[in-house]
Amino acid sequence: MLQYRFGGLTLASAFPLPELPLAACDCGRVDFRIELQTERVYPDAADASWRHDWLDPSGDITISAVRLGEHYGLRFPGVAEAWAALHGDIALWRDPGASIESLRHVLLDQLLPRLIAQRGCLLLHGSLVLTAEGHTCVILGDSGMGKSTLAGAYEHFGGIALTDDCVVLDFDDGEVRAIPSYPGLRLWPDSLSALFVDQESLPVAHYSEKQRLARPDTGARMSARIDSILVLHDPGDCTAIRIDPLPPQSACMALIGNAFQLDMGDHLNVSRLLRLAADASHRIPVLALSYPRDYAALPRVVEHIRSLHSMRSIAPAPPTAVNAISSG
Repeated sequence: MLQYRFGGLTLASAFPLPELPLAACDCGRVDFRIELQTERVYPDAADASWRHDWLDPSGDITISAVRLGEHYGLRFPGVAEAWAALHGDIALWRDPGASIESLRHVLLDQLLPRLIAQRGCLLLHGSLVLTAEGHTCVILGDSGMGKSTLAGAYEHFGGIALTDDCVVLDFDDGEVRAIPSYPGLRLWPDSLSALFVDQESLPVAHYSEKQRLARPDTGARMSARIDSILVLHDPGDCTAIRIDPLPPQSACMALIGNAFQLDMGDHLNVSRLLRLAADASHRIPVLALSYPRDYAALPRVVEHIRSLHSMRSIAPAPPTAVNAISSG
């Protein structure tokens, strides 16, 4: 089985995961082992001790999940099914009508973040960038708000997009640090053509027009202190760039509202994630950002955020190597 790195953890997979950086040969413990099955793996939910459906805005089910004992079954309709242990094996079945890219997408961008969150780690559904001046910034926002586009703009204007869609928060050493899940950007065609016109991309999934832009493995094995968290806000007809600090309570709710979760019936873990979000919101500047949704405005947005970091006299901390995230 090939071994890969994801958010400070080590995965062993029976099939290739080209989006992930390979793990070193001496990586030690394997956190998840992933197998591909020929038969369906979603269990009979009649005896489930917990179940939940996630719905899209039209009311269609995007994910169904059940818990049976210490295992979780997840169904991604029309794409895949999973049967997983929190600290061990993941069995996947791919729907005959789904592409292998779609299977990898739900594994990397939905299943793994939710399983890791269920182990007691706070994972934010957002992008992570390193500015040209060395500051680390997390970008949050609802789907379609432009997280990936803004992260791509940072890279286009001299920074580095460290990860897209999932950032692991590490509280181990007395400060809150960010661990990238894996390098890459997922962009709609218009954003891709505006920012990375000459770079090769691949489909994210058979049911989406988004394209996956592979990025170098820069920082994929590192953690860095978070200098700021930006929460994208769309007030409607926005004509000016505006950044406002969020009060602690609003900041906490913004973090937990943009955090991956799985078992909403596990009240101890839900409470733990809420405490971690409250802790992070008191230690890190959490800022509401609104700006005109115009590609021509992106250079000014990036410069505005750079100026904010300078005014706050935030000294970037050097990144450190990370072997595994804490889960207790």
